[in-house]
Amino acid sequence: MTRYASFAASLLLVLLVVAREEVSGRRHNDVLGCHNGTTVTVDECCQLPMLADPAVVEKCKAAHPFKPRGKGKPDGGAQPGACIAECILKEMGALKGANINAVAFKQAVQPTLKKNPSVAKLIDGAIDSCSTLVEDAAFSRNKNTEAGGKPLCLASPKLFVNCVYSSLFQNCPTDLWTKKDGCTQLKDKIKQGCPYFAMRKRHGRHHRPT
Repeated sequence: MTRYASFAASLLLVLLVVAREEVSGRRHNDVLGCHNGTTVTVDECCQLPMLADPAVVEKCKAAHPFKPRGKGKPDGGAQPGACIAECILKEMGALKGANINAVAFKQAVQPTLKKNPSVAKLIDGAIDSCSTLVEDAAFSRNKNTEAGGKPLCLASPKLFVNCVYSSLFQNCPTDLWTKKDGCTQLKDKIKQGCPYFAMRKRHGRHHRPT
């Protein structure tokens, strides 16, 4: 198996794990042990920039806030992370229907890349491979609805963004890699299927989706 094929396989595994909760509208326990033995977060290991315009991110977070689940309420419904990611990609012009527009996404992140040349060298490969992986109809078409009949947010935007950041993290430029203890372990966990954004959490807190 080539290096690319091996990495693509690991990214596909990550997508399957993320899709399991996003497409079903349910959150699951940490069945992969993503946080077992971890002492750092991905942000503390690889200082990747926010690819989207911060103003857009804040706008979408405000429109789709995380809310604690009430006791006794069913574990279902639209996931804020998926809704935020969909909102961001729409604002970036990178979502056409249920499909990722890779060209538009590349154009939208150019302002960030001009300030981060080491990331710019990696981004095209990450975007191309991830947009291809999430083209699978099972990821891009989410026909589930909430109890009131309201369509759930698409799974594909969050899957795509998670994939892009996973790829960048696995190939983190040396100028952004902190070499802290435990960082290599995070690369192994992501390779085994742990979602990048799950590895940004501390004490159950939620973080921006892009």
